[in-house]
Amino acid sequence: MSAEAEHDVVAELSAFLLDCLLLAKPPEIPACYASIDALQVLHANLMSLREVLYAASNGDLSRQACFKGYVAGTLKTLQASLRHVSWQTKMVASGDFTQRIEFMGEFSQSFNAMVMQLDQTRTELMKKETELGSVNEELLKEIVVRKQAEAVLRESEEALRLLATTDPLTGLNNRRRFFELAEAEIGKALRYSRPVAVMMYDIDFFKHVNDNYGHAGGDLVLRMVADATRETVRATDVPGRYGGEEFVVLLPETDVTAALTVAERLRGRIEATPVDGGQGPIAITASFGVSAHLERTDSKQSEKVLSEFINAADQALYASKDAGRNRVTAYQSERESLR
Repeated sequence: MSAEAEHDVVAELSAFLLDCLLLAKPPEIPACYASIDALQVLHANLMSLREVLYAASNGDLSRQACFKGYVAGTLKTLQASLRHVSWQTKMVASGDFTQRIEFMGEFSQSFNAMVMQLDQTRTELMKKETELGSVNEELLKEIVVRKQAEAVLRESEEALRLLATTDPLTGLNNRRRFFELAEAEIGKALRYSRPVAVMMYDIDFFKHVNDNYGHAGGDLVLRMVADATRETVRATDVPGRYGGEEFVVLLPETDVTAALTVAERLRGRIEATPVDGGQGPIAITASFGVSAHLERTDSKQSEKVLSEFINAADQALYASKDAGRNRVTAYQSERESLR
């Protein structure tokens, strides 16, 4: 074979081998060279190398080269290193930041730096979490303290409100609070032309009770009358301690007949409820005056109207006392008296 022919053969085989490595689809051995055993082995090894490298590039490290020697050993070492890196990466993902790579040069440095940074970040996050936990705990404590303070404040406000509006002995509305509530009800009655009544009553011979049983006995009597009042009137009525042994109740949506019925019921309840004064039972009666005579006018303030309204019931109360006490009397205007 001439030198030129040999050169052509070498060039053709070189091109064939390059194609085996470089082309996406490697060529088969040309028929003219199929009988060359060494070329068959080389071709098979190149195909095996391609398959192993392609599988590794896609994450499949299980493929093994079908040939031995330096290249195959290098491939196995690379596969083993990649498998170990994969395992170490899983360990890092599970929280083991002690993993380090010492056998892959620049990649090892990058990997180790990443793991150390992750470890540092985790440590900082855990520290922040601990700090936040402490802050949250303090906030929760502060919230509890504030809620407790708010509850105490509400209780204090309610206590102050009751102190300002309630008679401390009887628990009824004090005189000032009674007038506030009653004025509002009088305003409604005048505005909508609705009936309203008021009854005043005081304890008969209360001075004798204090003289004979002391102020402690008198206080027991006042509480009994207040309890009887609460249990007799409606929730919509406005009871109050007017002063001393005198009481008053405003009765919205109530005409004189119904008011007299309520007053008589309360009078009987008081008479039937003696008080244990320590030295024997204290028999109590009360005298009542009732008025439903509300002068309907736009020229007077509700405070003035209420004052006149109560004064009418007070006159009826003194009529009960003049008639012998322990009775109920309805107010009659001068016009009604002349009929």
